[in-house]
Amino acid sequence: MNTVTLRSYAKINLSLDVTGVREDGYHLLESVFQQIGIYDNIRVRREHGNGGIRIRCNLPFIPTDERNIVHKTAAAFFKAAGIEEYQISIDLRKTVPSGAGLGGGSANGATVFSALCRLYGVSFSTKEAIRILCPLGADIPFFLFGGTRLATGVGEVLTPAPPLKDCFILLAKPKAGASTKQIFEKLEETGIPRHPDTPGVLKALENGDIKALAAASENVLETATFALKPQVQELKEAMQKEGAAMALMSGSGSCVFGIFENEKEARRAMKNMRQYTRTVFLTRPIHRPARTDFGHS
Repeated sequence: MNTVTLRSYAKINLSLDVTGVREDGYHLLESVFQQIGIYDNIRVRREHGNGGIRIRCNLPFIPTDERNIVHKTAAAFFKAAGIEEYQISIDLRKTVPSGAGLGGGSANGATVFSALCRLYGVSFSTKEAIRILCPLGADIPFFLFGGTRLATGVGEVLTPAPPLKDCFILLAKPKAGASTKQIFEKLEETGIPRHPDTPGVLKALENGDIKALAAASENVLETATFALKPQVQELKEAMQKEGAAMALMSGSGSCVFGIFENEKEARRAMKNMRQYTRTVFLTRPIHRPARTDFGHS
């Protein structure tokens, strides 16, 4: 086998809390991650030679050198696997919008890591994979698992959570992106007016109760993001007007998602949301069993 083609699925944050700051400045989080059906296509090819890592992307503004997290994760794989001579080509077909809080780049990194494990016949335990990849991005570990997970620490401590019931998830992203660094700096000014009830979020998921989920959930980064990017607040308010049972910003933004239990209502809302932004997607949650290893098997 010389080529592996995989889908790289995005995520939303069904809730997000900031619980503290570590001595090194990293914020401690408590968040419920949910994998969703929007994805990028990634093809990784193992080639003869010692030419290193070559990346091609359908979007010209995406870097294809060492700045790309895919390049970083591939380099980390070869180092961890003890492989010194290699040549691979990676084709990224991006659909997941960048700067949206959907974890597109981190998902790409985890997907390429998985592809390389298959191509080179290397296996890691998930503990080993997290140790290798967490320094490259705090939310990469989630994409080693997928499904629904409660993330704590800086995002690397993951425990299974009850899956979000099957529903329709409407995504809307404004043209403007959001800088995570600026948002956390702004958070120091705005403070956190309301924390999510994380146990209540997990209970609502267990019961399949979207209304209870909406009542318990919160993204504490919204206030800071709204101050910097008013378009994000506009999208959330529009999503609520369209009848979403729950509307929330994902991650540090700038994408807003709305949950609908009725497909007809979701499709009507999707049509109406296009008056605010062209970047609109309708998708569904992805449910996956827990995994205990991360490799070629």
